[in-house]
Amino acid sequence: MTVYMPPGYSTSQKYPVVYLHHGIGGNEVSWIGQGSNEGNADNIMDYLYSKQMAKPMIVVMPSGKMDGGDDFARFANFGDVLLNDLIPWVEKTYSAATDADSRAISGLSMGGGQTFNFRFPNTDVFHYIGPYSAAPNTQQPSQTIKDVAAVKNNVKLIFISCGSADNLIGNSRNYHDFLDQNNIDHIYQIEANEGHTKTVWNRSFYNFAQRIFLDRGTTGSGGAGGADGAGGAGGAAGDGGSAGDGSGNGAGAGDGSGNGGSAGEGSGNGGGVPGSGAVTTGGSATTGGQVSSSASGGTDEGAPATEDCSCSVSVPGSEPGTPPWRFGIHLAAIGALLFRARARRNRG
Repeated sequence: MTVYMPPGYSTSQKYPVVYLHHGIGGNEVSWIGQGSNEGNADNIMDYLYSKQMAKPMIVVMPSGKMDGGDDFARFANFGDVLLNDLIPWVEKTYSAATDADSRAISGLSMGGGQTFNFRFPNTDVFHYIGPYSAAPNTQQPSQTIKDVAAVKNNVKLIFISCGSADNLIGNSRNYHDFLDQNNIDHIYQIEANEGHTKTVWNRSFYNFAQRIFLDRGTTGSGGAGGADGAGGAGGAAGDGGSAGDGSGNGAGAGDGSGNGGSAGEGSGNGGGVPGSGAVTTGGSATTGGQVSSSASGGTDEGAPATEDCSCSVSVPGSEPGTPPWRFGIHLAAIGALLFRARARRNRG
């Protein structure tokens, strides 16, 4: 495995852990380094930390397949190793928190399938899930989600993503539809005109990593986002923080009955994301900059998502390549961002 440590790592505190899985043909270095062929988790985390957009965490990137059998069997066999060997070893070896609120699972392609397959049957192990471009090893949601109430009670974030031109998108859409039908909150990110690509996976991890392990109080407002990031989530009754101060893009999202924070202050772009509780008023979308135009020099921000769903919220991707990756919401997409609000349980 490859283990990425947060800056200033110290044994005097306990860190949450995200287990990040590769796709078919990949291994423990596929998510890291300039020559990686699947993603750049190290660069993404470095950038998020530089902008104070992510909570310090340990990122564990294992070789997620076992010997013997075909590829499906090899990736499936890793489940027992992850749960019974790897997680206990990481929590013994590193200064890692040992509760489910401090564990996330994520991955791309075959690793996205593992993320679906391993997480939902183990609601007491992982409370954050981020599958990207899930491959055909993905089991049907009716196979993995046996207890809808347990998912609703335990889940902190479900973040599903895929490229719109990916011929495997049906695996992600099946879960999106199932979750909607069962009123389970989730984010469904569709990257317009992208296929089964590294661009999708980098954008997805960028958006996932800044949304996990966040403290959620009962009334407090979320903090302001970094130059290009989303504002912090408010408490159960709090407002989301503002986002995109300066030249950045993004949106603060209220949690519970809170309102979405303002977005796109300065020259940035974006709109307020509505709260996920009873109040659904989005934050200001026009403070300062222009909405639906690039923040600097004609940089293409990527097309926003256009999914319109009842319980999920769709988000656009971000510009790939050298940081900053831009995260903007256009006025045309605000309607797609509104979702039927459902009062969340107090998770504080």
